[in-house]
Amino acid sequence: MWYRVLITLRKWKKEAELAALDCGEHLDIYQLRMDKAAIMAEIRLRLTENELSTIGRTGAIAWLIKGMNIENAQDALRSSIRQQLDDPTASQKIMIEEKRQKLLSQINKFYETAMVITNGMELEGGEGLQQDDPELCLEEADGYNFPGINILEEDSILNLSDNADSAAEQKELELRKGQANDCLEKLHQALGDRSVVFQEKLHSNKSVHHQGTRSTKELQKITLAINKHAQEYRRSRAAMQQLGTDSDTLTSYQSLKADDLAVSKEVTEENRCGQGSNKLAWFWRINSATNSQKIYQVNWLKAKVRYDRWSEELKLVQHEMYWTVCWFQNQELMWRRRSGESIKNGHKAYAEKQAFMWAEFAAEGTRGFQGKWNTTS
Repeated sequence: MWYRVLITLRKWKKEAELAALDCGEHLDIYQLRMDKAAIMAEIRLRLTENELSTIGRTGAIAWLIKGMNIENAQDALRSSIRQQLDDPTASQKIMIEEKRQKLLSQINKFYETAMVITNGMELEGGEGLQQDDPELCLEEADGYNFPGINILEEDSILNLSDNADSAAEQKELELRKGQANDCLEKLHQALGDRSVVFQEKLHSNKSVHHQGTRSTKELQKITLAINKHAQEYRRSRAAMQQLGTDSDTLTSYQSLKADDLAVSKEVTEENRCGQGSNKLAWFWRINSATNSQKIYQVNWLKAKVRYDRWSEELKLVQHEMYWTVCWFQNQELMWRRRSGESIKNGHKAYAEKQAFMWAEFAAEGTRGFQGKWNTTS
């Protein structure tokens, strides 16, 4: 075990030495290449191109995408209703009613298309309205309370009876994976934006003038976006479960928890203890197809670079200690020479005073730096 570790370390050291000498593409060993998971657009393009040859008919992929868009429109309508005041105006009620009617029209067209796409197969409807998951209601730290992370449980679009079209279900499963990947990528960006707002506008001593309604609204807007992306991800994961995906996929696409979506303590409490044992939420690592060996190598190489830089800095500081004392001694000798060359008593006294001052500096530096400095050239 330890022998293999030593062999690996020697290999990494040789690669680091080669990179220092030749530079160029050899410096790529310090970069961790992240292969992102396929996004929805890429999966949709691939499935659409292969649709006729695999399923035997066209339009199924577009129909599935239409269903996912309707789900997102339902979420947007729910969000608009939640944000209404207790006593909305007539104009606000009209706006909500128009959105509801537009959504109802889209749903009717969706089911009309379903009869053609599924060749008359019966679709099993859901059981009532889905409710928000109270476990995932999130309150921000430091007294900033915003709408919680409200996640909806949803079924698959192809919730077919026993004569299910397995090929179509497989296509929806792949689309759901792309949907989940898109949601996680957007969560990365939104959580990063929220951390920046906390760091630069709410918890920075240099930005007191930002701590007001404007920053709070900006943070609330970002939190609503996090709600939306988390809600869509949870729905796509529930659909994958409904479609009977394998356990490995569900292990990769884990459930979202409120703690996963909270602001990192490294942002709100920079100097707190115990940061070394912290772990990032699982979704920060899901899009990395890089093996652990490469991750360890990059971390080790960067740690070695820091060690080498600190070692070099230590040598410079040790030499600077010696050079500083030598400079004090040189100043002392220069003023003593001036004292010996002085004719007037006033000039001589001033030169002796300066020589004594520099001698004290040299003596103090010698006492303070003794055993720490490097006297070699």
